[in-house]
Amino acid sequence: MKRLLILLSLCFALACGQAFAAETLTLAAGAGYKKMVEDLSAAFEKESGIKVERLYGNMGQITGMARESGKIDIVAGDKRYLDGTDLAFTGETAIGKGRLVLAVAKGAPMASLEDLTNPAVKRVAMPDAQKAIYGRAADEYMDSAKLRDALKDKLIVVATVPQVSAYVLSGEVDAGFINLTDALAIKDKVERILTVNEAAYKPILIVAKPLAQAPHAKALERFMAFLGTQAARDIAVKHGL
Repeated sequence: MKRLLILLSLCFALACGQAFAAETLTLAAGAGYKKMVEDLSAAFEKESGIKVERLYGNMGQITGMARESGKIDIVAGDKRYLDGTDLAFTGETAIGKGRLVLAVAKGAPMASLEDLTNPAVKRVAMPDAQKAIYGRAADEYMDSAKLRDALKDKLIVVATVPQVSAYVLSGEVDAGFINLTDALAIKDKVERILTVNEAAYKPILIVAKPLAQAPHAKALERFMAFLGTQAARDIAVKHGL
């Protein structure tokens, strides 16, 4: 009997260990928030022991992954974009407010946003306005500031914010429209960061939305609770939200 109890206890412990090890969560997020999501995930994993698998892309890419894979539990990105999709969500948690900035490459002849029209400024990068939050915001800013015609021959359109940042860091462009979160991560490697007037583009609210058909419901519930903590808020503020 004693040996049987020991064997049963060992089997139970192994089963629990396997279940715990298998506990995971899959999060898809806008690429411009990768550094923040990495920090949030690391803090949550440390607290809960639940592994967070992360996928990144522009909003079109991550919503496509969520729609087609059936393996994603939660999507983080622009509320306006996500509300306009056909994905079924079960609520949302606000992470913070996004801000559009212009990152200026080292040595580029730009001291202010007005210098965008300077003939010495040859190339300006931006994310795809049809698929990326900050591409759309940059589009709205250019219309508001009546810069569309002045910049049409200078614009280089890429898929995501990190790609814009890479172009700026390499000096392939004089400047690029990105979000404040990515700008903070590269601020020591660029000439300057110019803030775009928030009145010049529609408000950007970054949210986390759990999918109705999330495959890891219990882990998801714990992650959503974590996003409401002061620790998670502090991480978001650190990254410019």
